[in-house]
Amino acid sequence: MLRGTVGVVVPNYNYARYLPERLASIASQGEVLGGLTFLDDASTDNSMAVAEPLLAEFACPVSVLRNPLNSGSVLRQWARGLAETRTPYLWIAEADDTAEPGMAEILAKRLAADPAAAFAFADSAAIGPEGEVIEESGKRYSAAMGDPVLERDAAFPAGEFLRRCLAPRNLVVSASAVLWRTEALRAAFARLREEVARWRFAGDWRVYVEAMREDARVHYVARPLSRHRRHGGSVTGAASAAAHYAEVVALHCLLRRLLPEEQATARMRRHLSDLRRAWALG
Repeated sequence: MLRGTVGVVVPNYNYARYLPERLASIASQGEVLGGLTFLDDASTDNSMAVAEPLLAEFACPVSVLRNPLNSGSVLRQWARGLAETRTPYLWIAEADDTAEPGMAEILAKRLAADPAAAFAFADSAAIGPEGEVIEESGKRYSAAMGDPVLERDAAFPAGEFLRRCLAPRNLVVSASAVLWRTEALRAAFARLREEVARWRFAGDWRVYVEAMREDARVHYVARPLSRHRRHGGSVTGAASAAAHYAEVVALHCLLRRLLPEEQATARMRRHLSDLRRAWALG
């Protein structure tokens, strides 16, 4: 029933060293794959020389889109991949991450069983530049503010997910661990319009918030089926702390309109204070 239902978008910029592992992890998902779009954002390394022979081995349809100039925007690349997708479900598989075999099918089953679900996501381990495990899962991070919300499998209505998992911080620790219902993501981007280009550091968080403005649900699998890489070359690793902080503030302004309760506002104030201290912003 799920054969060919998952389209994969692989945004890449100078991740040649990680592409063999990443593309192998996508190929390991099996017959659920319905197509793959490889997006190269004007890489200056040998990404294409590495990627092309590996992409030629895929059984599903593959398309390669190369930007002549770097877009400077993760969400612009998401939007470009979304425009190419014709499958019911969409997996944005960042080029420096990896996944366990079967992750896409496990999440696709959740979406297939619940037509109201906008997306499903799995827990994610954190790995370093050489694949060394930094965190076995994201559960410690998700529970750090006193709510063990992601300790076990769950399904959340939009309001609860917004309140418990997207405020005051984003508990979807890896975009690569998310499988979207394609039409839900398309609807969120249609509402965001030109705002897409504004987000550099917290764009994924912004899209999750937008998706929750509809009467949707989110499914969560507590197994760490994805592994996201932390290194200095990533968008967040190279971020200007001040610019990143400004995007968090902008998101909190939106969240305060959606969650006007004083308790939610107080948690956001505390989180911003913690960030200023952690990022030495005074």
